[in-house]
Amino acid sequence: MTPSRMKRPENIVYWLNDRPPAAIAAFVGLQQMSFLGVYLAISPLFVRTENIGDHDSQILMATTLLVSGVGVMLQAVGRLGIGSGYFCPLQTTSASFATMELARLAGGLELAFGMVGVMGMAQILFGEVFRRLRSVFSVELAGVAVTLIGLGLGYKGVTLLGGIDAPGGLWKHDIAVGFLALAVMIVCNVWSSGSLRLFSAFAGLAAGLAVSVLVDGIRPEDAENYKATPLLALPQLPTFGWAFDPKLVVPYVVLGLAFSLHGFGALAAAQRFNDSEWRHPDMAQISRGIRAEGVSNLIAGLVNGLPLTSSGGAVSLAAATGCTSRHIAYWLGGILIALAFVPKVTVLWFVLPVPVIGAAAVFLSSFTLLAGLQMIASRMLDNRKILTVGIGLLLGVSHEPLKHYYREELPSFLVPVTQSSVALGVAGATLLSGVFRIGAGTRRRRSFVLGESQLDDVIDYLDRQGRAWGARADVVRRSEYAMWQAFEILHDYGFVVRNERGQGIVEVETLVDEFTFTVIARYRGEVIPLATHAPSHDALLESDTGILEMAGYLLYKLADRVRSRALSHGMAELRLTFVE
Repeated sequence: MTPSRMKRPENIVYWLNDRPPAAIAAFVGLQQMSFLGVYLAISPLFVRTENIGDHDSQILMATTLLVSGVGVMLQAVGRLGIGSGYFCPLQTTSASFATMELARLAGGLELAFGMVGVMGMAQILFGEVFRRLRSVFSVELAGVAVTLIGLGLGYKGVTLLGGIDAPGGLWKHDIAVGFLALAVMIVCNVWSSGSLRLFSAFAGLAAGLAVSVLVDGIRPEDAENYKATPLLALPQLPTFGWAFDPKLVVPYVVLGLAFSLHGFGALAAAQRFNDSEWRHPDMAQISRGIRAEGVSNLIAGLVNGLPLTSSGGAVSLAAATGCTSRHIAYWLGGILIALAFVPKVTVLWFVLPVPVIGAAAVFLSSFTLLAGLQMIASRMLDNRKILTVGIGLLLGVSHEPLKHYYREELPSFLVPVTQSSVALGVAGATLLSGVFRIGAGTRRRRSFVLGESQLDDVIDYLDRQGRAWGARADVVRRSEYAMWQAFEILHDYGFVVRNERGQGIVEVETLVDEFTFTVIARYRGEVIPLATHAPSHDALLESDTGILEMAGYLLYKLADRVRSRALSHGMAELRLTFVE
């Protein structure tokens, strides 16, 4: 979707194709890095799990940064069918650990990292599959994905902000510093004007780090580790090598599916944040975005970096601070690649108090969560869609309290999907969405009798059709008013031939696709004359057909496309199309 077909949101200062000044672009890139750097903590978690030495752990962090930098630029450039053209950075996630541990036990770290390339190839394939299944990946499904991203980010943020399960426990004043950081973010975002709002998250993180230093809130071991880390280092690629095992193809393909579902949610959020009149996910763009993620993971497999997935948090940060320009991706990509050679800087993120990281997650989750709920609420929902949304959300929310059950009790090949609340919830909602489409058609017909049928009958019929196919409520309301206007014209001007009982029968049919809601009226009689221009004042007063011309003009204006034509055997048709 190009900006010419989108409407710029009021809170966005630098939009999709805007080029921010170099100084602002650099600072926004650093702010994004300050947030994404939080996820660098994933690297040490994997290092500790697999007993990797300090030297190799620094190389692992560097290679992951390199791939992240390349990936965010691939996503933004959108060339050769790869990349969505949106600003949508990549991040590491612990959701890949279980599958990689399975591979390590089977053949060492070279197998664990070598099979990441298989996951990348699977994502490239899933990108095309998602595009072909665009009728299944509906607006409400995108809303479920974005909502679960917000809930997951918020849950993690609250636990970190409260110091719950903090690695190594809490240190002096950590929780107080975390709440101070959150307060700074809120003040800068809500009460500041101009450029300061662009850096609200960065200001909070910087304030948290500065106060920690002032109140002696840095752990001695973290300070020693920082002093011992070299300023510059050249990563050795690849560190662990490559290996392949056909038996592990299925687990890594399922992991690719889980990452693709997560990417679907993040990319749908990027589309939503860039268009105040967003109506449905552009699956062609999302498909290209998932391909870019797959190519990035192919590269990660080659250089032995950790698997990456699209960052819903980074997308939310861009929207919250008012800068969604895709040109920031090139600045951020350059910063990520440069920092891969400067370990002294990357270690700073391990010095940052855990509650400060939680404050950033809580701050950003608010925007993501509300965006997802708005996406769901923008559509009319029948029982099928209510069940799809409700069960999908329940599965996602159940992930944290039932994490042990999902990991230990389900079949091993399902483990990659159950490692993430987003993947679990969206997988369940996608499955239900596909099942509920079995035996469901896009056409429904009903006959009305002119002069006997009431407006409520028309509203009830079109409401049911709108809910069945998840149409926008405002579109259905327009169709109801337009169809009743057509009924009045047909009845008042005698365009419908009466049957032997003296009844004027009009058969109404709805036709729904991904982009339009069409209402078709067929009857035996004459064609309704349409007017593309309103009649003049004199024509209304003096002409016998002036009122009919005005009615035809109003009907023409009520729908996005109107067609009135004669059919065979004395039948006529009025087709009203409303663009979703």
